[in-house]
Amino acid sequence: MSTVFKILKRVGIALVSLFIAAVICLLAWRILAAGDPSSMNPLVPNDRLADAYAESGNSLYMYRQEQRSITSGETNYGYFSITEYAIIPDANQVQTVIRYNNSTLKYTAADLGLSEIPPREAENYDFTLLVAIDLTPENKDDNLGNDPESVKFVRCHGTIGASDQKNMYNFRRMVFQLDDAGIDIKELKESGLLLAMYVDFYYIGNVNYDEPPMATLCLYDYISEDITVKLDGKDKKALAAYGK
Repeated sequence: MSTVFKILKRVGIALVSLFIAAVICLLAWRILAAGDPSSMNPLVPNDRLADAYAESGNSLYMYRQEQRSITSGETNYGYFSITEYAIIPDANQVQTVIRYNNSTLKYTAADLGLSEIPPREAENYDFTLLVAIDLTPENKDDNLGNDPESVKFVRCHGTIGASDQKNMYNFRRMVFQLDDAGIDIKELKESGLLLAMYVDFYYIGNVNYDEPPMATLCLYDYISEDITVKLDGKDKKALAAYGK
């Protein structure tokens, strides 16, 4: 009886160990599968960014903050995520990497009553940067409201710098050039007028900026701490090669 018990015990331990190993492998696969493809790194250069890089002596200052990276509302839970981003004040620019799952397309079709699921190869979503500016810097109590006499919102349209797919995920690297919106984020921040920056997500066939977006994620708020983002080798190589 004791021999049978020992055998069963060993089998049980082996099964538990196998189960744990399988769970670890599955989690590792999910992490690797969700990781950004190489096309999303490096930064996408343009004239403004290349000039700022050269003027900085090849040591461009960039920053981000610890903000929620995945949409988590009742109607958009897990729809979109921002896997990385950099605010680049000397270039008056923000670059973000946006990721969404194929299931987001399925849920979008269900939410909006579309006749079919949008094809993943198409540009199905509108991504814009919304900047909140303090009109009454002497009064910090009204910063959280939407009173047009207290807070001004400026929307900046971006360009798609890179597009890719990886497993069930879709990726877009967006470049938001704030010159196009007529504002200077470095000047606004230094003067204490920059309250917040958000990425708004709209379905491309249902864009109405007077209505709330299907999802939004905050990149910056004036209370949170800035975290320096360093240029890596790929960034420097892309910037050095730009225009040559």
